[in-house]
Amino acid sequence: MNEEEEQKNAAPVEIRRILVATDGSAQAFRALNEAIYLAAVCDAQLTLLMTVDLNQHVSAFEQVSMSGYVSAELKIAAYQFLAELMHVVPPEIPAHIRVESGDPAEAILSVAAEEESSLIVMGSRGMSSLKSFFMGGVSHEVVQKAPCPVLVSKGMPDDWDEEAEQAGFLLR
Repeated sequence: MNEEEEQKNAAPVEIRRILVATDGSAQAFRALNEAIYLAAVCDAQLTLLMTVDLNQHVSAFEQVSMSGYVSAELKIAAYQFLAELMHVVPPEIPAHIRVESGDPAEAILSVAAEEESSLIVMGSRGMSSLKSFFMGGVSHEVVQKAPCPVLVSKGMPDDWDEEAEQAGFLLR
């Protein structure tokens, strides 16, 4: 390896665009708080992304028989959730929201590439099924295939209100 390649590999990561993938879980909320801190320190912009995975919410028969109404309702609920979540982001941090349909890992990777994200921030485990706990889940796939560094947040926020979660604050 020549000197120029060594310098390129040793160069610090410049964080300008942070993609925050959320599913409404407590770990995703903690990830958002970490992303807000990083955005403030690095003068970066945020994209809050929620993916509507119809396979997780609606059976194939219902998807066909409802003629897309369920998809639209889930997307509207996701936009409403993200709009509420934007109140957590300080006004001096540029941020926008996106809702995508399909497989969550594929959507995160696609948006990260499209927006030229310099960092993806997400929770280590969200509200996925028990199967994904054993299979590695969305965060594992994103870490393996991401076009940029990935910060995987673990644990619950210090001020997480379990009563709010049970009262339906989170999109499920």
